[in-house]
Amino acid sequence: MFRFEDNKCYRMPAHFGGFDCPGPEAALYYKDAVSVTFTYTTDEKQLASYVPEGFELLRPELNISYSQFREIDWMAGGAYNLVQVSVPARFNGKRDQLEGQFILVVWENKTWPILGGREETGIPKIYADIEDLHTIQPNYYTSASYEGNTFLRLELLGAKPVNGQLLSEMQASAATINALGWRYIPKVGAPGADLSQPILYPQGAEVHSAWAGSGTVKWTQLSWEQNPGQWHIIKALAELPMLEMAPVIMAKGVIILKPNNGRVLE
Repeated sequence: MFRFEDNKCYRMPAHFGGFDCPGPEAALYYKDAVSVTFTYTTDEKQLASYVPEGFELLRPELNISYSQFREIDWMAGGAYNLVQVSVPARFNGKRDQLEGQFILVVWENKTWPILGGREETGIPKIYADIEDLHTIQPNYYTSASYEGNTFLRLELLGAKPVNGQLLSEMQASAATINALGWRYIPKVGAPGADLSQPILYPQGAEVHSAWAGSGTVKWTQLSWEQNPGQWHIIKALAELPMLEMAPVIMAKGVIILKPNNGRVLE
């Protein structure tokens, strides 16, 4: 009969056996990463309604980051794409007070990173088909869809290299990133949660090169029939007004995730 061992780490289905838990200094490396970040101001009250109690919205900004990851060590050199939507926030707890990006939702196009991110680190990950980054320089395009129904198109236009002091500032700010989230595990067969807790997932990036340009974000609302599990998420984000778009930034480099330094915030 299978028995759990207290000194092992497990993932579902756990009854096939555990593994030695990585130490606190273990890190996950994404050796070939391209990210394009879109930021626009929106209605503060409307945006704050999606930020849980305990967190404070710092600015009425919505950040949409598209990332194309290649040469991922923990995926044996594999790859996936994601779209992350987040807001600048501060956690005000009894023990912890820190600022970072509170993640509203992450779409990814591979199952394996979704499972680990949801269960183990509390990042709200769900599935979508996400295109690789298409380019007709100096313009870049991508889109996200579900079963053939596109709900998001992103465009970076007129990208120009970033150098000097501005690049140095970007490199410094990206070195340490506090990804904040809310881990919610529902009860089985009953209302409420078995786990409902704020979390910190430390990460960072080594930015090797960067570009800046203008950009567009186009949300397309889907019906329940087109996307029964996500339509309400897309609707909420699409209804946030785009008041002012900041310069769009594309960066290339290495992403470093530190899940074993993650923790529940108090």
